[in-house]
Amino acid sequence: MKTYRFDIDIDCPGCAAKVERALKEDARFESAVLDFAGKKLTVTTDLSAEEVKKLAVSVSDEISFPEEKRYVFRAEIDCAECARKVEEALKSDPRVSHADFSFAKKKLTVKTTMSEAEIKKLCLGVEEDMEFFESDEELPEDLRTDLVRIIAALALFVISWAFHFPLLFIASYVICGYDVIWKAIRNILKGKVFDENFLMALATVGALVLSSYSEAAAVMIFYQIGEYFQTRAVIKSRKSIKSLLEISSKEARLADGTMMSAEKVAVGSVIEIRPGEKIPLDGEVVSGASSLDTKALTGESIPADVTEGSQVLSGSVNLSSVIRVRVTKSYDESTARKMIDLIENGNEKRSRSEQFITRFSRWYTPLVCVLALAVAFVVPAVTGESYREWIYRAMELLVVSCPCALVLSIPLSYFASIGAFARQGLLVKGSDSVERLSKAGRICFDKTGTLTKGELRVTSVVNLTDTEILPILAALEANSNHPMAKAIVEYAGKNSLQAESITEKPGYGVEGIVNGKSYQAGSARYFTDAPVLAESAVYLGSEGTVIGYVTLSDTVRENAGKAVSALRALGIREMVMISGDREAVCRKVAKELGLDSYHAELLPEGKLAVLKKLCGDEMITAYCGDGINDAPALAAADVGISMGGVGSDAAIEQSDLVIISDDPSRIADGIRISRKTERIVKENIVFSLTVKAAVIILSVIGLSSMWLAIFSDVGVSLIAVINAMRAGITHPKR
Repeated sequence: MKTYRFDIDIDCPGCAAKVERALKEDARFESAVLDFAGKKLTVTTDLSAEEVKKLAVSVSDEISFPEEKRYVFRAEIDCAECARKVEEALKSDPRVSHADFSFAKKKLTVKTTMSEAEIKKLCLGVEEDMEFFESDEELPEDLRTDLVRIIAALALFVISWAFHFPLLFIASYVICGYDVIWKAIRNILKGKVFDENFLMALATVGALVLSSYSEAAAVMIFYQIGEYFQTRAVIKSRKSIKSLLEISSKEARLADGTMMSAEKVAVGSVIEIRPGEKIPLDGEVVSGASSLDTKALTGESIPADVTEGSQVLSGSVNLSSVIRVRVTKSYDESTARKMIDLIENGNEKRSRSEQFITRFSRWYTPLVCVLALAVAFVVPAVTGESYREWIYRAMELLVVSCPCALVLSIPLSYFASIGAFARQGLLVKGSDSVERLSKAGRICFDKTGTLTKGELRVTSVVNLTDTEILPILAALEANSNHPMAKAIVEYAGKNSLQAESITEKPGYGVEGIVNGKSYQAGSARYFTDAPVLAESAVYLGSEGTVIGYVTLSDTVRENAGKAVSALRALGIREMVMISGDREAVCRKVAKELGLDSYHAELLPEGKLAVLKKLCGDEMITAYCGDGINDAPALAAADVGISMGGVGSDAAIEQSDLVIISDDPSRIADGIRISRKTERIVKENIVFSLTVKAAVIILSVIGLSSMWLAIFSDVGVSLIAVINAMRAGITHPKR
C-alpha cells in the first residue's frame, strides 16, 4: 500500500467529515485522515492518486485539489448519446476527477488539471461538431431550417407515393438525410461507429441497395421528425428552467438613488426598492411597509406583508410601496443566488436509473449490431435462404439499435422535475436525491425552527398571591438578552415599573428591587418551593418564596400539523422528532402533532447517534432540520431536508432538499413530485425496453417491417420524451 498526502480545498466541515467517513469505510483504504483546518488529506491505499481524487470528489464535489480547476462550459452537441460519449472520454482521462455533460441543459462541467484549451481539444476529438459558447451567449435554437427540410422531403415523398416516381423517393431521402450521411462518413473515417448517424446511414443505404426506396426515405424522414420534436421538447424544458433563473436582480439602488451592481453592495448598506422592482439582496426592512410577491421563491401565490424589522429575501418582487432594506447577506450568499446555483447544478449527482442507462447504452447498440451482422450473413449462410430477406431484417435491427429513447428521456425527466420542485419553493440537489426522496418511509424532524417557530411566547401568567407578578417580572428582565426575558417584556407591553440594583445569578436568574422591595426571578432551581411544570417557566419570588410564575412555550408552526397529516396520507410509515429540548416540552409537541415517537434532551452528537441507528435498517430515512447543530444529522441521513429561510448555511449545505418557504408541509409536495418523477422514469424504461425487445424478436423471425422498426426508434423516443416532460407539470395537493 502507498500513503498519499494531498493539499485540498474544502470550505464545508460537514462535507469534510463526509469524505473522511466514506474513505474510512471503504475496504480499499487502510487509513484516511482529513485535516479540515490544515487543508490536508492523508490516505493509505492500493489505489492510485487519481483514483483517490476521483473517489473523494464523487463523495462531495465541494472538495478540490489545488492544482485542479473547475470549468463550466455552455456547449451544443447533436444528441444525448454524443454527450454521453464526450463525458465518458473525459472521465476516462486520469487528469479528470469529475465530468458531467447535461445534454438537456447544454452544460459541461469538468474538474481537472487540464487547461481549457486541452479540454476543448479532447471533446472535439470525440465529437468534432460540438460547439462551445460564451456564458452570456444565446445557444442557437432556430429549428426553422430543419422544419423546412422535413416539409420539403415529406412533400416529395407523398408525390412519389401518389404518382409512383421512385426517383422522388431518393430526392426526398437526400434532402432529409444528407447531414446524417455526411456525419456518418466522417465518423467512419475516424474509426468511430455505433453512433446514431452511422446506424441510420447504414440501415437506409442498405434499404436503397435492396431497392426499398420508399422505406429508406421514410426511415430518414421520420428519424428527422423525431429529432425535431425531441429538440423542441428539450428547448422548451430549458426555457422553463431559464425562466426560473431570472429571479435575481443584478443591480441595486442605494438609499441616495445611485445604481450599482448587486455584487458590489456591501453587507450593512441600505438599498431602496420601488414598486415593481425585484429585491436584489437579502436584508431587513428599515423603513416603509409593502407587500411582496414571493411566488418565484416559495411557490406561495398570496403576497407577504412586510414592515420595519421584517426579513426580506432576494428574488421577491415589491408590489405596492417604496421600502428601504439593510443588506444582511452578500450577493453570492443571497437566497436568489443560492437558488440559481442549486437549479443550475441540480443534476450533477446522478440517480441509479441514469447510471443504469449509461451502462446499458454502452453495450446495447454494439450487441444489436453484432446480432444484425449475424442475421444478415450467418443465418442465410447456414440455412441457405435468400440473403436479400435476411439483410432486410438486419436493416430493421439497425434502426432499432439506437438507445436515444432512454438516453434522452431519463435525464430529461429529472431535469424537468427540478423546475417542478422550484415552482413549489423547493430546491433539490440532484437526481439521486429525487430518487431517494421518492422511497422515504420515515421522516425525522428537529423541533425548534422546524416543527416550531423557534420563538418563545408567554402562554400563561399565574399569580400565587395577591401580587400582580407580570409588571414586576418585566421590570426585572427589561435589560436581559435571554429569549425568555425578551418574550416576557414583549408580552407585558408598556410598563411603568422600574427595577434597581439588579444582580445576575448565573445559572439561576436575577435579583433586584422594585418599588423598594427585593424580588428574585429565574428558573425552578432558584427556589426550593417552585412547583414542577411540564412547560418552560420563569418564577418570581420574594424572600425566598415563589409568588407566581409565567409559562412560555415555542409556538408550533401553523402548517406543522398539516405536514404530518399530508405525510400520513402519502403512506409515510414513521415520523420521529429528535430534539435537544426538555423531555416534557418534546412530549407535548409530539402529542399535539401526532408523531410516532420522540427523542429529547440530545446534544448534536446525540442526535447523530439516534439518526444513525434509525438509518441502520432498510427503511429510507429523511431528516428535516434548520440549525448548524443539525448539519451532521443532515449529512448522515439518507435524505437531508433543510429550511432555507431560517436555516443555517451549514444545514443548507448538507441537505438534499431545501425548503425556501420554511413550511414543513412542503415536504409532502416534494415527495409527490419525486414519486411522480420516478414513476415516469420507470414507465419510460419499461416501455422503451419492452417495445425494442419485441421488435428485435419480430424482426429476427420475419414478422416485423421497416415501419415498425421506425416506430420502435422514433416513435418510442417521442413518446418517452413527451412522457418525461410530464415530470415538470405537477399540481401538488395543498
